[in-house]
Amino acid sequence: MNYKYILLDVEDGIATITFNRPEKLNSLFPDMRVEIRHALDLLAADDAVRVIIFTGAGRGFCAGADVTKVMSNQEMADDEPRRALLLKPVATSRLLTHIRELPKPTICAINGVIAGSGMCIALSCDIIIASDQTSYRLAFTRMGMPPRDGLSYLLPRRIGTHRALELAYTNRLVTAQEMERMGLVNKIVPHDELLKSAKEMAKSMLHIAPVTLAMAKQCIYQGMSNASDEDKLAFSNLAVKNVETTEDYQEAQRSFVEKRAPQYKGK
Repeated sequence: MNYKYILLDVEDGIATITFNRPEKLNSLFPDMRVEIRHALDLLAADDAVRVIIFTGAGRGFCAGADVTKVMSNQEMADDEPRRALLLKPVATSRLLTHIRELPKPTICAINGVIAGSGMCIALSCDIIIASDQTSYRLAFTRMGMPPRDGLSYLLPRRIGTHRALELAYTNRLVTAQEMERMGLVNKIVPHDELLKSAKEMAKSMLHIAPVTLAMAKQCIYQGMSNASDEDKLAFSNLAVKNVETTEDYQEAQRSFVEKRAPQYKGK
């Protein structure tokens, strides 16, 4: 499929999705969300793809929702059936769930300006690497609304309640360096080395069996849930038992003993 608002590249088991509306700082609107979800469905079903990287074209990663379209009601189609088709399947909150539930590791490589729903996408990824040219505003409150699209859940879990409230109350600009100090990103790198750094991290994940990566992801997120301690432990034990029945588990054991690179089949 030829995409209009994103770029999709797959090389050596690593897929890169690039938001491609640089003239709008890659702000989101329904057709773009449709393309992102379509690409994710393809990548989730492709066993050759092991890790997915998100980044943006131009000087921004994603400035949130396209406010000009919202204000002019361009997000609403003229006819009721198309309006339902556009809005229901492509709400940002559903896109975030889609990203979080992918059975593959995700890396967000923030290349510049990020705001609003853009941060929701970043926080839905498993790892966040930021260019030293990155800057962030919460943005929602400046537009007259409380944090939405899951930010009220995701942000305080990453940086704490007090910092999250400060950003909501002030809408102040946060530099890449402060984002790192807050724990909002895993690390910052020189701007020209951003994608290289993200791909190097992705390559390091290729040494881990795909099934193990998927189950590790599920176990970590299950551990953050509101489930009881007993349920979390039971889930973890079940995950271990399931992994131990796979061919990749046996290959991981053999390759470790034989001191060679593993050859995983995703089974």
